[in-house]
Amino acid sequence: MNYLCRNCTYAESRLALGVRSLTSAAVHNPHLTAPSHQTSVRVKNGSLTLSKAEHAQIDRFLRINQAGETAAVTIYRGQMAVLGGNAGLKKMLTHMRDQEAEHLRIMDRHVVDFRVRPTILQPVAAVGGYLLGVTSALLGVRSAMTCTEAVETRIGGHYNDQLRELHVMKHEGLDELKKSIAKCRDEELEHLDTAVENGSQLAPLYKLQFELIKGGCSVAIWLCDRI
Repeated sequence: MNYLCRNCTYAESRLALGVRSLTSAAVHNPHLTAPSHQTSVRVKNGSLTLSKAEHAQIDRFLRINQAGETAAVTIYRGQMAVLGGNAGLKKMLTHMRDQEAEHLRIMDRHVVDFRVRPTILQPVAAVGGYLLGVTSALLGVRSAMTCTEAVETRIGGHYNDQLRELHVMKHEGLDELKKSIAKCRDEELEHLDTAVENGSQLAPLYKLQFELIKGGCSVAIWLCDRI
């Protein structure tokens, strides 16, 4: 990239998130590798046998991902409601919204494949995302971009963590899920790049906005995992 960051936040996050190989070194997880009772989980291409711990982990991943992509779609809808009068911004936001909508369709399919229990906070994610999109856009284009940078930084890191955990499981039947998460992760990082290129770090009180939104994403992930 040929632009300079005003501080190290983006540089650090992009360095941490930029590894795009599914074969990244995985951290040993004793909960996934220890012997456990097996449970049969039927997926699109047949029957895949996972341990209870493995199935619980995938259940968590997909429940969070589905809610997160729901919120992402509505964030861009909210931003478009305020900024859609500008043809250039409308085109950019529409492109990112459409990619998020495809991510949501992918996660919806995997939720069915793996018999995942969706979070009951799904409607809250949709409304909260829309309000965040509208609020950030009302603060200006740069603040809207700060919102995108913060959200995609957190979600990109979350997807990377999931890929590392899935790599530990060593099941060929999980290859499609890995590819789906990698695709979503890579496109989230493209959105992050777009936000920075469009002035996210020049927003008023950039650092404060970035950390508040990123922290809010972490809280949302925690809640959707448990409820």
